[in-house]
Amino acid sequence: MINYLFFYVNGKEIIDYHVEPEWTLLWYLRNKLRLTGSKLGCGEGGCGACTVLVSRLIDKKPNEIEHRTINACLTSICGVDGCHVITVEGLGSINKSNLHPVQRRLAELSGSQCGFCTPGMIMSLYGTLTTGNSSLPLVQDIEESFDGNLCRCTGYRPILDAAKTFASDINQIYHKNSLLSSETSTTYDKCHLYAKQNSEIMNPFDFPEKLREYIPQSLHIQGSVDWYRPVTLSELFHLRSMYSGNQSKLIFGNTTVQIESRYQKISYPRLITITHITELQEIKRTQDSLLLGAGITFSQLKSKLIEWTNDDNSLSACQALLDQLKHFASIQIRNVASLGGNIISASPISDINPVLIAIGAILEFHSANRPNVRKVLLSDFYLGDHRVSMLDNEVLVTIHIPIFNSPINKYFLRSYKQARRRDDSKGIVSAAFQVELQPLKINNDQKWKIISTCFSFGGMASKTIVATNTQRQLIGLFWTKQTMNQVYDLLLKDMVLDELSPGGMPKFKQTLVQSFFFKFYSYVCNKLSHQPINDRNILYFNRPVSHAQQTIPERPKSQKIVGSSLPHCTAYLHTTGEAMYVDDMPSLIHTHYGAFVLSTKANARIKHIDISEALKVPAIIGVVVGKTEDSARSAADLIHIEYELLIPRIFSINDAIDHQSYFGDELCLNKGDVEKCFHNAEHILEDTIYIGGQEHFYMETNSFIVIPSHDDQEITLYSGTQTLAELQELAALVLNRDSNRITCRVKRIGGAFGGKESRCAPLCLAVAVAAVKVACPVRLTLERHTDISITGQRHPFKIHYRVAFTDQGHFQGLDIQMWSNAGCTVDLSKAVMECAMLHMGNCYQFPNIRIRGYVCKTHLPSNTAFRGFGGPQAIFGCETVVEHVAAYLKRDSYTIRCLNLFQEGDMTHYGQVLQSWNIPRILNQLCISSDFDQRQSITEEFNHQNIYRKRGISILPVKFGIGFTNKFLNQAGALVHIYKDGTVLLTHSGIEMGQGLHMKMMSIASEVLHCDINSIHISETSTDKIPNMTPTSGSVSSDLNGMAIKNACEQLRQRLDAFIGTGSDDITWKNLIEQAYYARVDLSAHGFYATPYMFDADFSSNRATFNYFTQGGVVTEIELDILTGDWHILRVDILMDVGISLNPQIDIGQIEGGFMQGVGLFTMEEVLWGDNKQNTWIEQGKLAIQGPDTYKIPSFSDVPLDFRVSLLSDSSNPRAVYSSKGIGEPPLILGLSTFFALKQACTSYRKQQGAFDYFTFHSPATVERLRMACTDQFTCRTHPDTHETFPSKDSD
Repeated sequence: MINYLFFYVNGKEIIDYHVEPEWTLLWYLRNKLRLTGSKLGCGEGGCGACTVLVSRLIDKKPNEIEHRTINACLTSICGVDGCHVITVEGLGSINKSNLHPVQRRLAELSGSQCGFCTPGMIMSLYGTLTTGNSSLPLVQDIEESFDGNLCRCTGYRPILDAAKTFASDINQIYHKNSLLSSETSTTYDKCHLYAKQNSEIMNPFDFPEKLREYIPQSLHIQGSVDWYRPVTLSELFHLRSMYSGNQSKLIFGNTTVQIESRYQKISYPRLITITHITELQEIKRTQDSLLLGAGITFSQLKSKLIEWTNDDNSLSACQALLDQLKHFASIQIRNVASLGGNIISASPISDINPVLIAIGAILEFHSANRPNVRKVLLSDFYLGDHRVSMLDNEVLVTIHIPIFNSPINKYFLRSYKQARRRDDSKGIVSAAFQVELQPLKINNDQKWKIISTCFSFGGMASKTIVATNTQRQLIGLFWTKQTMNQVYDLLLKDMVLDELSPGGMPKFKQTLVQSFFFKFYSYVCNKLSHQPINDRNILYFNRPVSHAQQTIPERPKSQKIVGSSLPHCTAYLHTTGEAMYVDDMPSLIHTHYGAFVLSTKANARIKHIDISEALKVPAIIGVVVGKTEDSARSAADLIHIEYELLIPRIFSINDAIDHQSYFGDELCLNKGDVEKCFHNAEHILEDTIYIGGQEHFYMETNSFIVIPSHDDQEITLYSGTQTLAELQELAALVLNRDSNRITCRVKRIGGAFGGKESRCAPLCLAVAVAAVKVACPVRLTLERHTDISITGQRHPFKIHYRVAFTDQGHFQGLDIQMWSNAGCTVDLSKAVMECAMLHMGNCYQFPNIRIRGYVCKTHLPSNTAFRGFGGPQAIFGCETVVEHVAAYLKRDSYTIRCLNLFQEGDMTHYGQVLQSWNIPRILNQLCISSDFDQRQSITEEFNHQNIYRKRGISILPVKFGIGFTNKFLNQAGALVHIYKDGTVLLTHSGIEMGQGLHMKMMSIASEVLHCDINSIHISETSTDKIPNMTPTSGSVSSDLNGMAIKNACEQLRQRLDAFIGTGSDDITWKNLIEQAYYARVDLSAHGFYATPYMFDADFSSNRATFNYFTQGGVVTEIELDILTGDWHILRVDILMDVGISLNPQIDIGQIEGGFMQGVGLFTMEEVLWGDNKQNTWIEQGKLAIQGPDTYKIPSFSDVPLDFRVSLLSDSSNPRAVYSSKGIGEPPLILGLSTFFALKQACTSYRKQQGAFDYFTFHSPATVERLRMACTDQFTCRTHPDTHETFPSKDSD
């Protein structure tokens, strides 16, 4: 038995005798090998930022090399013994000038923004290219290769475009509009461009020869946990007999145990990995069964099932399993997780176990204590609450899958699942239905008698269950519609749920059970052909390959650099993993680590804090500061706090209203005479709607390093913040030092979206205090769970409106009240409410309007800024008003929108005159380019022909104000140095967080200085270079900093022009600078800009101003599965007015990424807090979403199948640098069109069911809300009294 690890990393041999089994591969790579390209994004294998490729020899066959992408954050370092690990650094490096084609193309095609997730994307794509055979993958394979990766910035389209350039069948990509225009670029165009380069070598490493000779041996690694790796079944039996029960834990892929130990604080003294036991790896087929080894991975299972299905498509068990595996976990998880491990874990929400139970799977257990094997029917194996019928020393060896054989009877098996998101999302309900039917002739009619059934469900109880009573009642009955109608009631009696059931959603779950059975019934009838169904779309939806198109106006001839689509300035650093973030920085000597102790109760008084156990942790200096990261976190976990709960406990907006709990007084804006308007109105409508919060889910969690100096009280703070000046000011205040002794630095941020504007300051200040206290550097990186729990989200809103309008649909007046849930501190909540009030009305003229706002104080963590800053909530309310009026008048909502649009020169409700008003032109062009009218007709025809699949199409304009309504914030500074060699160092007050700000600033400097852009560099943003910085937010950073840089560069250019005069036009830039230096020309300049004509908003006078408005429009078409709430975006057409773009590709990236983030806000991202009214299944005051496992942002399979983005031509903006416009926030609001398209689809179905009344629809439009809004016989059974107006959760 050996006691060391032998493996390779990027071609380098590693033999290590000193490892801890608790170390993950990611920790080892980052901390022992200093390979920081692989990132820690979530720690639970849900984001893909840590993806690496692991290769190993299979069964000592020289040419059988298995390549697998895995999550390094879940893999134990002991698990890679005998393997070759390839990280993003191994593919290529800028420093070595050896970039891999994958790295190069993703950078060239704008596939990265903040760059934090990019190394994981690179490795996932690289894995797809290497894990297949020698040929290039199919485009469909590529489309599905990122199901374990998340990106919050790009909207996924450019990543998919770059990946598809490697496909072998690019002609399968839609290319009707390709190769036609220099202004338009399609997915096919990009693939065509790179097609000739695909002969390049894809693999930079040969598999090491020493590993070809590697023979696995028994392994024992000792540490805080003992790690064993037996290589024979008998050795495994011996270990289990020695360490039975809880003395040891069998593991395979470590995907469950790692999460248990990290987040649930479950510890096991010994881990026994069973990855190298031959008997557990067997897969074979006999005449009457499939034999699956318990140790096969889900990827191996999937490959074998496809092979068997291709050989014999009558194997319904294979297809049912494949249907679930299509969206089961992720590629990275499927590559390491075992079938047996999934069964033994006994998850009540398993997607696979219901299929296995319905099949009649039998488990085969072996034990050293018994010569005979024990076989257990899987349906008898689960006892509930993760308990199973398994003896201590038993080992699951084989799973037997019976094969149905009957020359007469028919056997049908199907599986179903509905989750919050398609990719890598556990099922809300998963189900499998099996039925055996006997054919009978009765009076010359073909009848089918039910011989046996098995209906199995996950997500409905504390274990995977079967509908025992339903199954019993069906035996002997005929397969008819009348019989099936009895099944629905029987199923509901078998599965009783209430509001306290784990996971909540009892009515939705019960409706899904019925819907799934109806799908199964329809499938069987279709196969039997005796009761064919007209709506065959309910049976299958095969998602096509997505494609995209971007249209960019020609760059003005007067500009040489500005307006070019240059790649992100650090794109290659992103794709090689060489871009450094705060947590990637090496630790200085004597660095300590911090960890927070979080409150576990809302609105409570601390009675006692017990730190005695925490002080026993080795190396602890203080309560939550330790010499290692693990010791700090362990100590924090050991601190026990005793609370006294206080009342009232206020969690929701309605709680706050009941208790009059507000920050400050009512805010109000007025225009016209609202009361008189409503008194004389022809029609009045009113309603109350809710929009929930949204988690920022930036890929890089908050991370800080604070370095105190013993020299003159100086201190340096590294923080991923959007607000350096505020952090500097607050640090000076807290530490009682002058601001000139505090230096705050930011290199880059891995995403922020407003979440790092104010909320990271208290966290960084705590680290600063600790650093000063211990007189050593202190660093802290928040775990994803902690980050989500304490940093706040987007503000939930409650909106009550009354609208007055004419018979024709002209708006006469709007009276609206808005309440926001601020949380426990005011933070930026007042400013968010003010911004919401200013954006209420969107693009429409309300002659009379009154807007009242209330900022609610609750006992939740403080909510904060988020992209859009109140605008999305307000425009959601306004557009709901439009839809309500249209429904009431039975007119098309687009007609109502056009009737009420602002016109050039109109005045907003806060007194600003609209200039350069392009919305009417945008909507007109969009209608034509998107074929809106024709597609509306096609949608109506589709809905007429299909019952259970409906489409919706929505067109929406957006007007978003750019500029701070606090005058003092509209300023920026810049510093430009030119060195003797002609290189330029640029510094400004903006922070690069993925939006391409630095690239735009470099372009402006290059344009003004007339120098090569490659000679310009931006190192960082720092308070010792630029003082008093305005926050990087509000979509104004390009405007402010661009003008400041332009100012500085114009000073330099004027000096240079004066120096050379008129006679040396042909002098090179380098020679010019060298001569200017020797002539003592000042080659450094400070630039400054303050936006003119701005003033402070004054709500008491109904007075505010924005610098200008970014405008745009969108047409979105969706298709909805009525029975489940699942949906796809079929096509999106966006036309955006960005003035004259500083960088079209960067702006398009912002538009696409913003749109997809908006899709998440308005459809699937649901923030759930426990309370005593809505979410009673969650502990009061506790956040139910804490990571990618429980909070779902859009993924690759949510990208529009046809994604078209165009920039408006012939537009200018004299109010910003080079006539450009800010673009960061406005596109997010366009995602609202998806919400209204989905609502339109629901409306079509409701009318078909006889529900013609307007219905209130809250945001987000989750699969639950969508299904329950589609009222029918199934929803009626679950809540018969209110099924037409399902009482959706308030999300407040």
